[in-house]
Amino acid sequence: MTLLNRISLIVLGGAVLGALLTGLVLYFVLVVAGLTGYEASVTAIPYTIIIGISFLIPVYMIRFLIDRLILSKVREMSRVINRISKGDIDAKIDIRSDDEIGEMAEAFERMRMSLKLLISKVRRK
Repeated sequence: MTLLNRISLIVLGGAVLGALLTGLVLYFVLVVAGLTGYEASVTAIPYTIIIGISFLIPVYMIRFLIDRLILSKVREMSRVINRISKGDIDAKIDIRSDDEIGEMAEAFERMRMSLKLLISKVRRK
């Protein structure tokens, strides 16, 4: 299971729990307001479903953004790093961004170039 899936399950569980607790509170408020238990449950259940869906939509939007903005770059770096570890010193990381992942990609690219230079010096000797 990927890290994003684990985080998503935790947040998803929190969203579902939040919706259920909100629905339960709504049920008790309706009972205190004078509705019978049946009337309160018939009223609270649709609202609980709507609240649950409204909690889930942002969770999946955030999951999509994390995958698109962060994890796709990490997967690309991992792919290139694996190629380099297998001897393909010419594999380049082509990530251009102004965030921490971009800084890491630039640092790794500098390291790759230094390693390539060192290998060429050793081969010349």
